Amino acid sequence: MINNRQKSLIHLAKNQLGLDDDTYREILMQEAGVNSSKDLTNDSFEKVLKRFKFLGFKVKRTEVEKPKPYDIVSQGQLKKMEHLYEDIGLFDKRRQIGFNKRMTGHAWPQTREEANKVIEALKSMIKRGAYYGQNGNGV
Repeated sequence: MINNRQKSLIHLAKNQLGLDDDTYREILMQEAGVNSSKDLTNDSFEKVLKRFKFLGFKVKRTEVEKPKPYDIVSQGQLKKMEHLYEDIGLFDKRRQIGFNKRMTGHAWPQTREEANKVIEALKSMIKRGAYYGQNGNGV
């Protein structure tokens, strides 16, 4: 049996090719020996799909929109910054704000690009072994 995604692809092909129900079922019968897409096996699904492609069906892949650098900061980025601040021992929010202002000009990053800038700076500080004690002074 085929899964729901494969069934959807078969019906998408049917609609894209403009096949009426009788023609569609005739192709299923010729290629797979079944009357309905729910009865297709994986092998017969491949045969039917190959026939639809021969008739002109084209699979269109939709592009997933990637976040842009000027999009708003994600929750994941904010959590990452918090963890990195903890890793270097910078718990004081005023000190974090000061660091952010030096890096971005804002108390907290406003865009994904600014957040990435802060994250990368914190990661490089950790790599160098920077650590702030309880009073916030570099040790």
